Amino acid sequence: MFDFSITNGIDMTLKRFFLFIVFTFKVQLLSFCLVNIALAQPASEQAVLSNQVQQLSQVNDEAIDFDTVSTLSEKIINNHSDYSNDILAKVYLLSARVASNQGNINKVFEFAQKGLKANSLDKKIKMALLFKLADVYVAKKEYKQLLEVTQEAVRNSEYSPSVKYRLLSLSYRSVAFSMLGKHQEALVDLQQVELRIGKSDLTEHIELLTTLALAYHYLGDYQTSLTMQLKILKLRFEMDQKKNIAQTYLYLGYAYFYLQRYDDAYNAFWESKKSALNNGALINVAHAEKLLGIVLISQKQFSAAFEPLERAIDVYYQHHMRSERIETSVALVKATLGVNQTTQGYALLTEIVQLLDGKDISLEYTGFYRMVAEMHASLEDYQLAYRWREKYSQVLLYKLNNKKKSFSIVQGLSHLAVGKTAKIEPVEESKRLAVKLAENSELSSSFTGKYQKQRAIIIILSAVACILVLILFGTFWKLRLKKVNLAYDEIEKPSYAMATPLQTKFNYQLVFKKARKFQYPLSVGYLVVENWQELIFHFNRKSIDEVTKDLASVINEHIKDFDYVGLLNEGEYLLLFEYQSSEEANEKLDKLIQAINTRSFATLGDFSIAMKYSVNMADFKDIDPYLFLARIAESVNIAQVNPSKAP
Repeated sequence: MFDFSITNGIDMTLKRFFLFIVFTFKVQLLSFCLVNIALAQPASEQAVLSNQVQQLSQVNDEAIDFDTVSTLSEKIINNHSDYSNDILAKVYLLSARVASNQGNINKVFEFAQKGLKANSLDKKIKMALLFKLADVYVAKKEYKQLLEVTQEAVRNSEYSPSVKYRLLSLSYRSVAFSMLGKHQEALVDLQQVELRIGKSDLTEHIELLTTLALAYHYLGDYQTSLTMQLKILKLRFEMDQKKNIAQTYLYLGYAYFYLQRYDDAYNAFWESKKSALNNGALINVAHAEKLLGIVLISQKQFSAAFEPLERAIDVYYQHHMRSERIETSVALVKATLGVNQTTQGYALLTEIVQLLDGKDISLEYTGFYRMVAEMHASLEDYQLAYRWREKYSQVLLYKLNNKKKSFSIVQGLSHLAVGKTAKIEPVEESKRLAVKLAENSELSSSFTGKYQKQRAIIIILSAVACILVLILFGTFWKLRLKKVNLAYDEIEKPSYAMATPLQTKFNYQLVFKKARKFQYPLSVGYLVVENWQELIFHFNRKSIDEVTKDLASVINEHIKDFDYVGLLNEGEYLLLFEYQSSEEANEKLDKLIQAINTRSFATLGDFSIAMKYSVNMADFKDIDPYLFLARIAESVNIAQVNPSKAP
């Protein structure tokens, strides 16, 4: 008994221990599954977001949606440790492209630098980021940094099979060389672009030509810039690349403005604003409004300039674009002073001085120093007025030296030549090549457009021709089937078949009018069963139908091919004899009556059918066919039929 209790206790302990181990295993297994599920969800989201980045990277700059990229970049950058360097670099590139479309140069610079720091192994992504950085340096006129970036882009493009990136890197470097006065090097790059541009896609020409046109814009060669921008504008319309057309209009307006064609400049800036508004690019709208205000100031319309300039300043303030805000504020000061609002103008000038914080303003706005000097002079602070006037003189001298240098660069490089050939200025040759590239792209675009239109017309005409052939074939086949069916109907048509009263009246009216119009003889016969009422009184419907069929068979047997017979009412028949006289019609009807007399109607027994008829020929006095028919019916000759078979 004691042994049994000990054994039973040991068994219970082992059982509980085993159950505890099983329970622990289940808990661990459940925890492992939950962890895997929790990890699987982010991994799935990570794959989806990565795929979206890859797809957007293949989209054209102008087709990228701002909201989509913003949402995508926020999700990925907040969890940057979960993504590869390539994905991060592509996200920063997409953000830079969107910022460029919006006209936010500061954001482009920020995203391009972050993208390069991501150290992507994809050469194309790295070069695209370098090009965005180059755009920033061009806009900020930092040409030495531009040359360094473009040199790196050219080195990377040597190992890339893409013609696009090779051409873009050479174009950007030619811009850098031109800005630094190294026109022989710029000419070499442009010649390489000319040789290879035919191998690139036509849609890439706009980006190439825009880069070159900007070089001439910043060099001060506004006529060449205008020529190229007009050709770029035409290319955009012909190739339907109008999403980012606001920037083309903007630089076109710049060229008009510096050539003192203010009305054309105003129209171009207005088109830029309209296009930017349609795309929701508020910063580009602000750029256009800033320039609209400057044009109005140049035309002495100071009051009209206030509204666009103030709107532009508000946008720049919201996006922390300090230099653009300062430049627009200088223009607003000029408009304010132009309407003699001196107090407001001086207050704004003081605010601009504080914003500059000792830094220099752009050379295009050197009038700012003169306005500050005049402000201090009016306030009788002559010492400060002298300092600002001195600063103004120094900046003017620097600006004059820059213009002389640019003029010498553009006009004075005639000493470079090859052998004994005529001396050709590299800058002029570069200009000629740039314009030639624009013209060739324009011609290619025109040819492509015409080819596509002609191809579309040929396809449409071919399709129409095929449809017409099918319709004709179908119509021919339908008519043939109809003809065959009619032939079968004629063959299978029973001997007692006869036109219905409706068909008879229609055909009679048609034939009567035709005979009257063409003035040929028409004899009309009227045949009636005289004792029809007695017939339907003595016999049932089946017997009457049999008699009707027999009568119709006899009548059809005695009617020629060119004669017509039809049923008018029960027991009444109409006969038409075209080109026949009354005598000929009478002779046919006499034979018909004799045939009916000799006909035996088995269903009638001893009952005889009495027939009567009348024939007359229509003349020119008979106008109404039914009046003529009524006259014939009234003049019916009563004739005893089957006199030997009296009832």
